[in-house]
Amino acid sequence: MRIRLKLVSNFPHVQTVDMSFLEEPTIAYDLKPIGGDFGMDITNIPGLSSFIRDTTHSVLRPMMYDPNVFTLNLEQLLSGKPLDAAIGVVQVTIHSARGIKGGKIGGGTPDPFVSISINERAELARTKWKHNT
Repeated sequence: MRIRLKLVSNFPHVQTVDMSFLEEPTIAYDLKPIGGDFGMDITNIPGLSSFIRDTTHSVLRPMMYDPNVFTLNLEQLLSGKPLDAAIGVVQVTIHSARGIKGGKIGGGTPDPFVSISINERAELARTKWKHNT
């Protein structure tokens, strides 16, 4: 494994840690659904161990097998700032909408608006209604 540290004068004295495997590592594990000394190690099921090994390598390969590098920004992680804090700005401009179906109760044209959310979470923003459009 290759580990590269970017050192700085202020605490924690390491700004970033870059890590990469120079070759595929050997990964050892036991999978016992009950845990401890009880139960059977289910990696003895034919094909399961090789499937888990191949899947693990396919996930790690593009992330941290040489020449790829996995970077940890320790300065940011230890700064106390929330990890989900904003790191930029997204500007959304609505230019037009076509084919809007529906209508108001009692007749009339729809009053469309745009609602913005991420991953089906709570609404982050909403445009004003465009009356009688």
